Amino acid sequence: MHLISKLILLVVITLFSLQSIASENRTAIKWHEWSNETFALAAKENKLILLDISAEWCQFCKKMKAVTYKDAEVIKIINDNYIAINADIETTADVQMLYGSFGVPGTVILTSERDELNKRLGYIAPQQMQWHLLGNLQDAPDNKISTLTHVQ
Repeated sequence: MHLISKLILLVVITLFSLQSIASENRTAIKWHEWSNETFALAAKENKLILLDISAEWCQFCKKMKAVTYKDAEVIKIINDNYIAINADIETTADVQMLYGSFGVPGTVILTSERDELNKRLGYIAPQQMQWHLLGNLQDAPDNKISTLTHVQ
């Protein structure tokens, strides 16, 4: 009987762990690398690029990751309407060359052709990020807007 209890407990723990992992995957931003393939994906899906420029040493970058990019509505807007790229300013050569003097944290909205539509420097709180993302979708060239997801 003791062995059966242990097996049942192991099954319950395993199921809980799998459910937690699956839930985390649905509630996380799908980050991509800065690459030609990522921009091709944005073109294929007719989405804008959200470029998050950060640095390992930057406290406000860490706050963006811990607060803004964990907000459920921000996650939904990004995953439904953008291709998200996270690039470390010190390790991504192209981003360093293009935005090295801009600063961190930096948020840049690009088309799939790498045309810059908007950029903001500094920490962006979740509600402001929602407005920023939705506003860029409305202001984007017509051929670069995916179906806007309704946000409540």
